Amino acid sequence: MKTPPALMTYMKSNHAIRTEKWLYISYADGTEKLYDHESDPNEWFNLAQDPEYMEVKASLKKYVPQTDAEQVKDLKK
Repeated sequence: MKTPPALMTYMKSNHAIRTEKWLYISYADGTEKLYDHESDPNEWFNLAQDPEYMEVKASLKKYVPQTDAEQVKDLKK
């Protein structure tokens, strides 16, 4: 059984999807990054704009939330 993708979110609308092979990042400003960790573990080559990887990007993009969660109160105050 394949491990499901992990979703990480940082601030508003910045999301990363991580699988065993891929890291896809979608930023609030619309920019994207895509890395193949099998051939590029140091993330030197952003594949997001390469037409060869559009299907991979589309398959990962479906895990990006369509809406942001509500802001959570700071519990320290």
